[in-house]
Order: sequence, then C-alpha cells, then structure tokens
Amino acid sequence: MNNTSDSLLKKFIAGKRINDREFALLENLLDDKDHQQEIFQWIEKEWEHSEPEEVSLQFEQIREKIRSQSSRQRLNRWVTILSKAAAVLFIPLLATAVYFYISQAGSAELLTISTQKGEQTSIVLPDGSKVWLNVDTKLSYPVNYGIKSRKLELEGEAYFEVMKNKKLPFEVSSGGIITRAVGTTFVVSSYSGSSGIRSSLIDGSVEIQYGKGSKILEPGQQFIYNGDQAGVVVQSFNQNDELAWKNEQLIFRLTPFNEVIEKLKKWYDVGFEYNPAAFESETFTAKFKRSETLEHVLKIMAKADGFTYQIEGKTVRIMK
Repeated sequence: MNNTSDSLLKKFIAGKRINDREFALLENLLDDKDHQQEIFQWIEKEWEHSEPEEVSLQFEQIREKIRSQSSRQRLNRWVTILSKAAAVLFIPLLATAVYFYISQAGSAELLTISTQKGEQTSIVLPDGSKVWLNVDTKLSYPVNYGIKSRKLELEGEAYFEVMKNKKLPFEVSSGGIITRAVGTTFVVSSYSGSSGIRSSLIDGSVEIQYGKGSKILEPGQQFIYNGDQAGVVVQSFNQNDELAWKNEQLIFRLTPFNEVIEKLKKWYDVGFEYNPAAFESETFTAKFKRSETLEHVLKIMAKADGFTYQIEGKTVRIMK
C-alpha cells in the first residue's frame, strides 16, 4: 500500500473530514480486491497500539464524512467489513456480533450497533458512556449524539454506565418507556415478545416515563411495564440475577419453562420444538456459565424436568 493510501485510511479512521476527491479515492481503494488483504493487515498493525476507547471512538466518527445516499450505502458495506475484520484480529471492543450501518430517519442519520443471537459486545459512546449489549440486541443513536442530546433507542437488553452531564440527560427509549438519567448505572430489557419491559437501577437515579405517567427509581428498584397504566410495577430485584448475562452467566430461579426456552434460543442461537402445554406448570432453577455447552444445559434440564431431547443441527426437539 502506497503512502497516499496509507495516509487516506489513517485520516478516514481517525474521524477527520475528507473531501469529495478523497472520498472517491477511498471507495476505489476499498473496492480493489487486490488490496483487501493488505488493508486488513494494515488495520491489525494500526490497532495493535490503540487503546480500546480510542478504537471505539474512531469507528464512531466514521459516519461524519459520508455525503450522498448512494455513497453512504457503498461505504457502509466497507465499514461493516472493516469492523468485522478488526473483530477477527481480536481488536478490543469490536466483535463479530457488531455491525455498523447508516440509515435515514427523516433528516437524521442513525448509527446502529447490533448483536446477533449467541453474541454479546461492549462499546464506548462518543461522550464516554459505556454500554454492554446482550444477545440479539440493537442500539441506535443519531450522528449528533452528545452535541444537543444523548438519546438512544434500544431493542433487546443492555447495561449502561452513563457519563455524568447535567446539561444533557441520557435517554433510552425502549418499547413504551423512556429511561432518563444524568450519571447512572442501570439495565434496560425490552425484547420483542417478552412479558414486559424492565428498567433496573444499579446506582444513581433514573426517571421512567411511560404514557402520561412517570416514576423515579432508587438504587435496587426495578420498573416493569406491560403496556398500560395498570401494568406498571416497581419492585426490588436481585442484582446478581439481573447482571448475570453481563457476567457471563445464565441464572434461572423458579423460571417458567417457556421463559427458559426463550433465553436458551438467544443464548445458543438455536430453535426449539416442544409442546408448551406439557410444560405449562414447570419451572426451572439453575446457574450456568457462558462457557457451558448446550448439551450440558439440556442434560441438567432433562434430569430435573423428566424429558428427553434430540439435537439436530440448530434445532432441539423436546419430548415428554
């Protein structure tokens, strides 16, 4: 790779603005298959000496240089490839679970970070706030995040350590609720199809806005919302259980069988075939490490609940 290419890639990844001529040169460079392996090797060399936060912030800044929709779509493909290449090379804070894309929401561009089933990751936002994403989760925020607001949209589950900023409250929209904080540690869970949206406060203070109502939580309190005023619950919670996924654990305490299955689907990225009616009154209590195999988990469950199972590819059949 020549000096011009090297300089342009450094400028691009450092978040510096590039002009139209440089943008065209960058597209040509990234589309040249003869140079792709060379570029990946260059990435490895550059980030071997980078700090995790620096790596994350550099990728955050990439969006600022993207001009036209057609170019945005083409360059986005390469942002994705570069981030995944970085993951393969074990660069901190980037995992195969993460892909970056730019989309239009009216006039606002959004940066979206996603994990797939069976995958987790962590990121540092432009303001220094840290986020851990559980499996099958999507987090979106505007390109001007941290300038006029700190608003995010969440689908799935995430743990937040919020950098304090009294002028710009940190807001997470998830389903029908908004969790608003200034400098706080909390968890939000809003998986599609779940029985309710949860916001659990670890430290600090948060305000929960739902419909026409609002609640202020204290540390150790959990807010659960089921879609209407009557479906609002504020209760204490077990912090170890709530943070189990972040700590690479899967914990069940008298958990209904169908909820156990839903977690296993996301944790191991598999499908299940079983008769829900046969397990309607069943609950399960156990603790597993992230490293435990699906086979091991199923053996424990089968012994406890008295069923048999078969694993065929990515499908588990349970018989009772």
